[in-house]
Amino acid sequence: MSKITKNSMKVIGKHLREVGEEIDEESIDKAVQEIINANKIFVVGAGRSGLAAKMFAMRLMHLGLNVYVVGETINPALEKNDLVIAITGSGETSSTIEVSKTTKEFGARLVSITSSPNSTISKLSDDSIIVRDEFSNKKLTQKEIAPLGTLFELTAAVLMDSIISELMHVLEKDEEDLSNKHATLE
Repeated sequence: MSKITKNSMKVIGKHLREVGEEIDEESIDKAVQEIINANKIFVVGAGRSGLAAKMFAMRLMHLGLNVYVVGETINPALEKNDLVIAITGSGETSSTIEVSKTTKEFGARLVSITSSPNSTISKLSDDSIIVRDEFSNKKLTQKEIAPLGTLFELTAAVLMDSIISELMHVLEKDEEDLSNKHATLE
């Protein structure tokens, strides 16, 4: 059985490397600028994409940024100089689309991370980072190696952690700065 696990990890690792080479640097640069320029940052996603969004929000908080997870009870009002970052593989998740439409109605900025360049979320976004969620080797059975959106969620999580690395550089923060903001009540 462990052979299946090891093979899955190798295939997923190869996918992450390939997508890292393909990703549009201009979109990432735009997203980094949007994050830096925002008064408040809100992240949104449903299901496992939502869990990846929460991981990103935690790291943004560790950087000292003013960040919130949509749907939590402590969210302040969305305002014009704020940013919403929407994570959705399909780009058609209804709850994420509704938040995105509200974002645009309030005149706030919207960055999306999706695998669907022609989706509703991409069309609504000021900047959309597209991540491929299919194996380049079509001989592989995706359902067996990475079922139900796993590739998108893992790739998006790695992308967002990589954006944190970029932000650390731009904001001149190091691991000690992040550690100082790490939770003490756990």
